[in-house]
Amino acid sequence: MVVIWMARVEVTIPSVLNKNAGERKVSVEAYTLKDVIDSLVKVMGNEFARRVLDSNGKPKALINIYINGKNARFSGGLDARLNDGDSIVILPAVAGGSRSSINITSSTGVWI
Repeated sequence: MVVIWMARVEVTIPSVLNKNAGERKVSVEAYTLKDVIDSLVKVMGNEFARRVLDSNGKPKALINIYINGKNARFSGGLDARLNDGDSIVILPAVAGGSRSSINITSSTGVWI
């Protein structure tokens, strides 16, 4: 008989996924990353699910989930097995910015 214990892990959720109420840390007992996500949806509600999961219940393309600093997409995805003390961070991708359109000329009229 094999007994599999649930792992106690700590999940860090950034403010943007926590209704802009500041970073939140949650302790969760789970076997897999999917169990963690399911627990978080129960605690944080449908708004969290809408922001993090696609219509198939998988993390959206622009949501990155890290287990101990490694991207979960490359280490088992939602089926990744967890161990006691694992640290999980859920981060939305950051994009944007703009090109500077400021033109500066020197006293000689040369563009720099």
